[in-house]
Amino acid sequence: RNPKRRQIQSKICAMSVAAALLAVVRLNVLVAALTSAYNIRLFAVKNFGRVIHEFDPWFNYRAAEYLAEHGAERFFKWFDHSVWYPLGRPVGTTIYPGMQFAAVWIWQALHFL
Repeated sequence: RNPKRRQIQSKICAMSVAAALLAVVRLNVLVAALTSAYNIRLFAVKNFGRVIHEFDPWFNYRAAEYLAEHGAERFFKWFDHSVWYPLGRPVGTTIYPGMQFAAVWIWQALHFL
């Protein structure tokens, strides 16, 4: 038959094999990334049990509430005696306040509506 047609068909076949191999490699990389992300996220749970450590949602709620009631200046000078017992915590120097400020701004915007 037509030799040019066979050459094109063999190239298409070779391209589809390469595309399949590339898809398999991509899938393996995706599975490895997802497995690593899962294991990293559960590292503290696996090693220390089901205990909330640093990322305490109740503290973040109280901090946002304090910021809304007292303002930014007092928030950064706030010394919270109810955490890190018995010492307490100087919140203004030990917190990343982005989440609290965002929560208060959203609350104020919704309250304004």
